[in-house]
Amino acid sequence: MKKLSICLSAVFLCLSLAAQSDAAYVKDLLNNNRVSFDFTLSSKGKAPLQMNGKAVVDGECYRFQGNGIEVYCDGTTKWTVDQETKEVYIERSGGSSTFLDNPAVWIDNTKDLKVSKSVISGVWKDSTSESDFSFKFSSIVPSPLSGSLEGFSFDASSLGSEWVVTDLR
Repeated sequence: MKKLSICLSAVFLCLSLAAQSDAAYVKDLLNNNRVSFDFTLSSKGKAPLQMNGKAVVDGECYRFQGNGIEVYCDGTTKWTVDQETKEVYIERSGGSSTFLDNPAVWIDNTKDLKVSKSVISGVWKDSTSESDFSFKFSSIVPSPLSGSLEGFSFDASSLGSEWVVTDLR
């Protein structure tokens, strides 16, 4: 019985290390490359959500676009743009950990992480809402870091008077 307990402990340790290496792989991929991918996100909690879109992560910079929401981050400032309601929220980057942030930041809060060259999926736990979000990254295309901020910022000063801009910096 003691041998079985030791074997089971070894199996659980190996599974835990495999999950850590998957998370480490994803963080390394995102931190050291410019990565574009399609994403899906869904939750079945109190406020069900289904979101599909495209994303680009380039080091500290990222951009998500889907379901009328656009999120831009140049590594310092984050703009969340809602085209439907004509609202823009501007804040410092790094202040929160939501799905529409750099995945390298929140990937450690992911369970059931599955990683292949073409698909990354799992269940992410949002600590603020206590909701579980299933996600899938597909059509993953890594390339060298660009070092360019082009495409990772949003010019709110060019918007019309019908827009509400909330600057939280």
